[in-house]
Amino acid sequence: MRIKAPSLRSWLVGVAIAISVVVGGVGLLYLEDSQPAPSGKVIPVFVSPGSSLGGVVQRLAQYRVISAPLLFRLYLELHSESVIDAGVYYFRSGDGYSRALGTIAEGPASDRLTVLPGMTIQEIASAISGLPGESPHATTFLDRVAKVGSFHSPYLGPSTSSLEGLLYPDTYFVDPLGTPGELIQGMLNRSGQVLERAGLAPAGVYHGLTAYQVLVVASIVEKEAKTLPDERRVARVILNRLAAKMPLQMDSTVRYATANFSSPLTRGQLDTPSAYNTYAHPGLPPTPIGAVGSQAVGAVLHPASGPWLYFVQLRGRSGESFFNTYSEQQRAIAAYGVG
Repeated sequence: MRIKAPSLRSWLVGVAIAISVVVGGVGLLYLEDSQPAPSGKVIPVFVSPGSSLGGVVQRLAQYRVISAPLLFRLYLELHSESVIDAGVYYFRSGDGYSRALGTIAEGPASDRLTVLPGMTIQEIASAISGLPGESPHATTFLDRVAKVGSFHSPYLGPSTSSLEGLLYPDTYFVDPLGTPGELIQGMLNRSGQVLERAGLAPAGVYHGLTAYQVLVVASIVEKEAKTLPDERRVARVILNRLAAKMPLQMDSTVRYATANFSSPLTRGQLDTPSAYNTYAHPGLPPTPIGAVGSQAVGAVLHPASGPWLYFVQLRGRSGESFFNTYSEQQRAIAAYGVG
């Protein structure tokens, strides 16, 4: 039995019906997926620098924020959202196109951890505890950072007991899906990269100091120098005092020992027996006293030339004033006062 070929008219009608079915199906899928669910679980999504749009959309589908990744990608393109900034975004399962687009358009959440030069590990932990979302809280961070032996850094010696000074000052994206250990190791990795570029080789010796001791000196420079131009001169004072076997007598180390970072130091605090008290103990404190930036490291590697052994901030001066002798410093204080 021969099958009669359909007429051109009937073929066109069939194609039209097929297209309408497909388009209608896509339309129904679009309408269903574009409608947000009444409520849904919070889904934190970390977008790392360099992530592709397609990869992010696939993750949203995986976490059931949306259900049709191809259609959502077209939706983003139509709304001129072809690039997603790196950072942390908080979606909800079943968000739908409109809400998901709104979350992306607002940009990443403020799960950005900014570590400033001079910040201590305790201060970094406080900054972490203030982040929104489900970031590692301060207690977990402090517990993890104390396990020094579980981390790697070329600047960590076998007897190093603290990561103080090795968590590089920078802005970090805190992945709420990650762990405090991953965050800490990332900060150590960043420190290693920057310090090597600054010329601090882990096995090098500089002005008679190991690389780790350079970091200790640089951490004091971070605290003591009031302006960037002063950093190289403060570094020179510290190196001159070490060479002369004089106590460093730096207030910043006593402040670190007593956690007094703003009020005038008391006589009792200046007499603290802590190993960080450079009035009571000669030489360097056992660890850095805060986060160390490349600028301060460069100041120690390339200090200013001068015989100075003393410095003080005089009243009315924006920076420090430097002196060769104690009597010179005292005469200047008597004349101008301490700023």
